[in-house]
Amino acid sequence: METGFNPSLTLATLPIYAMIFAGWLARKAGWLTPESDRSLMRLAIDVSLPCFIFYNMLGNGKLADAGYALCAMSLGAFGICMCLFMAYLAAKALGLKTGEGKRTFVVTTGVHNYGFFIVALAAILSPGGDMIGLILTHNVGCDLVFWSAGLALISSSEKFSLKVLLKGPVIAVLVALFFIWTGLAKHIPEFAVTSAKMIGGAAIPLNLMILGTLMFDMFGCEKFNLKIVGTAVLLRAAVMPCAFVALAAALPLDMSLKKLLVYQALAPCGVTAAVLAKHFGGHPQMAVQITVATLVAALAAVPFWMWAGMSLIGA
Repeated sequence: METGFNPSLTLATLPIYAMIFAGWLARKAGWLTPESDRSLMRLAIDVSLPCFIFYNMLGNGKLADAGYALCAMSLGAFGICMCLFMAYLAAKALGLKTGEGKRTFVVTTGVHNYGFFIVALAAILSPGGDMIGLILTHNVGCDLVFWSAGLALISSSEKFSLKVLLKGPVIAVLVALFFIWTGLAKHIPEFAVTSAKMIGGAAIPLNLMILGTLMFDMFGCEKFNLKIVGTAVLLRAAVMPCAFVALAAALPLDMSLKKLLVYQALAPCGVTAAVLAKHFGGHPQMAVQITVATLVAALAAVPFWMWAGMSLIGA
């Protein structure tokens, strides 16, 4: 399913959109209330997602090589830095200034949904393979840049803290790598692995539904700025994917790491920037408009860049 131009890939991504829309509808209907957000997020981020990560990483033989895992993390950090720089140049070209949405635009457009969207996409397109574990390891590098440079950009003052970085998912990656690198993974009881698999099974739908509720809360009536949102869509659906695919084709990496870069080319903007913009007095409405627009654009961008990327790397 990963090779050849196949418009049906759009249909394959529809479950992701269905889960986001289910969260949107649940909030609209009052079934998922704002009062439940904190406990629901803690369940998703600190319980279900770490179990999902732990289970999917344990079976990945490639991660037994520490250098290989660190290479995946480095690619994640570099990719976020590259996209933030592109978004910064675009913000300057648009004439955006601090206080007018510049910081919100840069972080929202520059940080793709490397977590829920890409992991869900890999679960659909590459079930049972090594790609999910590789993506989750790669995401540690993304987290490092996002929660340091990204947070500093959108808050203008917030300083990096290890406490912010060491969340449940990152800890799960580090614990899984410890078990893999020490050879202790094969000694984990079967019931523990099965339990992690079952609890982790709720991670993707739960997190995508939460994404839907957040988008419902912040998608207000602020005037739609076609120039700003259109630029973000152009960057996220064309320019940045082209850069990721070019890197995948040019760098002397093994096929799994090349495919990893292609997967990063497929992601729309993440919603976390909108949450941070709201918290730090930025422009959350702009962030949500950009996120929604890039999500819609991804319906066409995903099959195209999957075909173009896999063709160029010879997958």
